[in-house]
Amino acid sequence: MRQLVLCFSLIFLCSQALADTLAPFAAEFRIYVNKLPTPVKADLVLEPAEGEDNYHMLLKAKSFLLTNTEESFFQWRDCQPRTSRYLHEFEGFGQHRYHRMSFQWAPPRVHNVSEDDKESLDIPDNALDELTILLRGRCVFSTGADQYSVTSVYGDRVRTHHFAVVDRETIKTPLGELDTLLVEKKREGDSKKKRRTLFWVAPSLDYMVVKAKHIESTFLKAELIMTDYKGPDPDRQPQAASSDDNATATQAKPVMPEAG
Repeated sequence: MRQLVLCFSLIFLCSQALADTLAPFAAEFRIYVNKLPTPVKADLVLEPAEGEDNYHMLLKAKSFLLTNTEESFFQWRDCQPRTSRYLHEFEGFGQHRYHRMSFQWAPPRVHNVSEDDKESLDIPDNALDELTILLRGRCVFSTGADQYSVTSVYGDRVRTHHFAVVDRETIKTPLGELDTLLVEKKREGDSKKKRRTLFWVAPSLDYMVVKAKHIESTFLKAELIMTDYKGPDPDRQPQAASSDDNATATQAKPVMPEAG
């Protein structure tokens, strides 16, 4: 369960592609396992932080069985995040694990404190935390490119991720039907050939992920589906709008889509 929650924690970011600022938002997601709804819900919030071009992202997935929290404090400039602090904490099934990471950039280095160790290591100058790795992708996809690679740091591990657009689909969301890009995450040296991670990103929502699927094996599949959203409107074809439409444009009613 922890691996699935960590996998999905990679995907929750909503940025304004190629913009100097990021628009605040709040979104809610529901997790399904083998097409069955679970009690695990996830809330994601993006808000400005103190200082110029600084932001705070909070992702919290919880149920009566577990709580999984991730936080990133980062600076956004030239369509690129620069992390200052990252926190991941998991409590559940009698376990308590955490990473508290501080990033420095002159020279690039990260200091990590976990439940059983303290360590520091050198990192690449373009490294991101694992909550912000898709921010770079939105900027790439908005230019028409269909793939990119990014380096992340988690604890004492430095990993490279590859993302590629493999299809286009229209799916149901709390904001109605949205056209999406289907993006697959490629893993370097993955020993499990059937393991796949897929993201549905909506260009009209600044390439926000509105659905994700992780296939661990033939018998274990998990999905994360957006059920509520409050934030900037998706870009739509010009049409006449009433005053009532404008008043409710930024608040979508929750829906409970079926896992597919």
